[in-house]
Amino acid sequence: MLLLILALPLLYIVLASAVVWFVWKHTKSKLYRWLAVAIAILLPSWDAVLATIIYHCGCPFVAKSAIYETAETEGIYYEGGYRDLVHTVQNWHGNQFKVIALADKDFEKGFQYLEALVTETKDTFYGKRAQVSPPEIYRCIPRIDPKQPSEIFSECKPVKDIRSGFVVKTERKKYGLISMDSIKIYNRSTNRLMAEYADISKSPYTGMPYYPFFTWLNWDNGEYRSGTTKFVSCPPKDEFWNFQYTVLKVRK
Repeated sequence: MLLLILALPLLYIVLASAVVWFVWKHTKSKLYRWLAVAIAILLPSWDAVLATIIYHCGCPFVAKSAIYETAETEGIYYEGGYRDLVHTVQNWHGNQFKVIALADKDFEKGFQYLEALVTETKDTFYGKRAQVSPPEIYRCIPRIDPKQPSEIFSECKPVKDIRSGFVVKTERKKYGLISMDSIKIYNRSTNRLMAEYADISKSPYTGMPYYPFFTWLNWDNGEYRSGTTKFVSCPPKDEFWNFQYTVLKVRK
């Protein structure tokens, strides 16, 4: 499969060169000649070219980071992308428990719990997703393995009520190689907006080899993308993953 993927760009270069040569030989029109060259060059990578233009033009208008109010809390409640999926894992002792991605990050910051509105579930980490209807509220608490006290694990269970007085709403929109993430943090008792954040990201390398070769067709089903994708973000992506911690502090 890898050899086939590596051979496809070479095959396209040969075919595209033959088509361009045919057009140049059978027409004297400069418009048609250079149009054939432009199509041959842009056809496999027009999405990367367009994404680059959108990213640089959109950065000054999309990027935003504003904090109007801060607060202290023992835990954070999330709604939206990145924390809306719960899956089952198994520890070294064979015990199974449910976890939510990024929960450990909250515990490392010192929060006592994490709550999230779960809309999808997976029986295993690599299993198929299933919709949760209606969505359920899960609460995660830290668990420490006595044999490995330096490592913090999370255990998540469905609950009926929300304990946190604040909600972090995240949203992710993806258009080809462009993705936009946003965060809005509210005081749940007053519904007052406390802070908001937005960024725009672009993936310049999304296939094998390191070149955007017909990725708009999703021809490799993303199989070779995870290890080669290098996102650039405006602002830097670290700000997105840590924005809520600058607004909601650990209550001491």
